[in-house]
Amino acid sequence: GLRQLLEHGFFHADPHPGNLFALPDGRMGYIDFGMMDQLDQDTKETIVSCVVYLINQDYQELAQAFVKLGFLAPNTDIQPIIPALEAVLGQAIGESVGDFNFKTITDQFSELMYDYPFRVPAKFSLIIRSLVTQEGLALSLDPNFKIVEVSYPYVAQRLLTGETPQMRRRLIEVLFKDGKFQWERLENMIAIARSDHNFDLLPTAQLGLQYLLSEEGQFLRRELLLALTEDDQFHTAEIQSLWNLVKEDLPPGRLFNVALNALSTISSDGIGSILPKAPAVSSK
Repeated sequence: GLRQLLEHGFFHADPHPGNLFALPDGRMGYIDFGMMDQLDQDTKETIVSCVVYLINQDYQELAQAFVKLGFLAPNTDIQPIIPALEAVLGQAIGESVGDFNFKTITDQFSELMYDYPFRVPAKFSLIIRSLVTQEGLALSLDPNFKIVEVSYPYVAQRLLTGETPQMRRRLIEVLFKDGKFQWERLENMIAIARSDHNFDLLPTAQLGLQYLLSEEGQFLRRELLLALTEDDQFHTAEIQSLWNLVKEDLPPGRLFNVALNALSTISSDGIGSILPKAPAVSSK
């Protein structure tokens, strides 16, 4: 269901048990395609951002995303809505991200609609119905099912791999707040992505390095250098913590190959633009 929504953007809007078959290889088979809908790329990426804002408890950004998605009118004053979102959604999430329950969220969110000018766009009524139905089916099979344990690793992977320029910009928005690099967010995203045993960090590291060394990654290179030296410290503790997290997946030999593969995709002019310029030598 998540791949339908966030990757393909073409989803089954009526996935009740009569329309689903469990296939022998563990996949789900869908039938009855009379109720389908489609999402554009920008909407998919905004939904990905919403999950991140919710997990990071960034309710101001979440409120702005609701405006973009059409849940709030463009001229809505979001300032009084932000604490209401924090009160309702924070309570629904609970002390642990694993306590997140989509049906609880929708029930709590419906209470906000009586006090604030929220509206549910027609497209999202289908999405909400689809997600609530699938979560209910999963809970009937496994009472310990947690939708965030499935969704957030997938969202983290989408952000870390950054298939589109827009998605890479979303990643930068997540990693930087008020001009400061959020070390803990990056560490959390990598840890959560790695919780999916099918996730391979190696191609993700290669894609990240390719982007970092590209012309498009110039802004990120500059900001990372500033982050490494902000407050007159080199953040060695944060770097060591990140390395401890990934070193099993990126031993020196594999890391060297990642660097070579990333460099092989960049032209000599591109490499020259990355290297520091040598000082001019006077002829005198």
